[in-house]
Amino acid sequence: MSESRPDRSADSFWFTRFAKHNRDRTTRSLVGVMLLALVVATPTTWLSVEHFRTFAILDDRGVTTSAEVVALTSGGRGPHEVTVVPDDNTSVRTRLHHWPRGTEVGDRLRITYDPVNPGRVVATDAPVVDTWIATTALLEIGALWLVVAVVPPGIALLLRRARDPAWRPRPDPDAPGSEVGLRAPRNPLVWGRAAWRKVGDWAREVGALKAIMIFVFLPVTLTSFGAGLTVEEVRGLVALEERGVPARAEVLGSEWAGNRQEELTVLVDAEVASISRWTGVPRYGDLIDVIHLPEDRQIVRQIGVFPWGDWELIWALVGLAGIIMTPFVVPAAITGLLRR
Repeated sequence: MSESRPDRSADSFWFTRFAKHNRDRTTRSLVGVMLLALVVATPTTWLSVEHFRTFAILDDRGVTTSAEVVALTSGGRGPHEVTVVPDDNTSVRTRLHHWPRGTEVGDRLRITYDPVNPGRVVATDAPVVDTWIATTALLEIGALWLVVAVVPPGIALLLRRARDPAWRPRPDPDAPGSEVGLRAPRNPLVWGRAAWRKVGDWAREVGALKAIMIFVFLPVTLTSFGAGLTVEEVRGLVALEERGVPARAEVLGSEWAGNRQEELTVLVDAEVASISRWTGVPRYGDLIDVIHLPEDRQIVRQIGVFPWGDWELIWALVGLAGIIMTPFVVPAAITGLLRR
């Protein structure tokens, strides 16, 4: 009686379909598809990790206290943020994204927050699952499915190609399956001309008005904002290095949101100013060492702390990407429209 062997065809079914579909895709293109899947999954994965990390940190060192609701920030169909002031540190204002229904300004909530980072806070009576949490969870499930469906088969196909030439792209996609080999190296200038024509084709397909908005107005605007804000920030840093004056500033209060610092309000030489990055959780009346411009005390930073936060870095990256891409995309789109 012959021994029955398990049928392994079902195990490799998805890989076989994936390999056939990507039979003639170049290695560079295959890696690009995998990276795109990872990029799509990154935001929702980061939100999910931060959500569970917040509860882990608060369970370890969180402080539970009552807090007064001082502001409701409206957005869309209703409030999307609630600003509260903890009773045990009234110089801190922190924002909640999830809170009990029916909350109004002046109400008191029970909160748990991180004394090291008051921006990490939850309302103890808030619903465990709301619309935002449910939507993020569904998006995360879809993103993880995309990564599982693309990345492991892609890596397996690359490993097969490295070991067996039969799995490598054919020189001619229409050639018989027995004819295998590596594609001839491509000239970078040829790739650049192909990309130029592709942008022009897209511009013609979407129409003149949409093309101008997408390929001209949008990149020029983002580049101008990103580069302009970055230049202004750099000028402020250079001015502080050249003409900055050390001083002692009195803390008036701090604002936190989304697990991060938002704004520290200080009094510098009898003038109110704000700092975007600082150390610790200073209380009202504390003195910190700052450096400021004598002619403009609004340009100020805490000594020993780099003043750029997340948004400054994001705008710097946007400006840099725009400076690189805009001189290519805008002329390509305009040329494509003129060829109509």
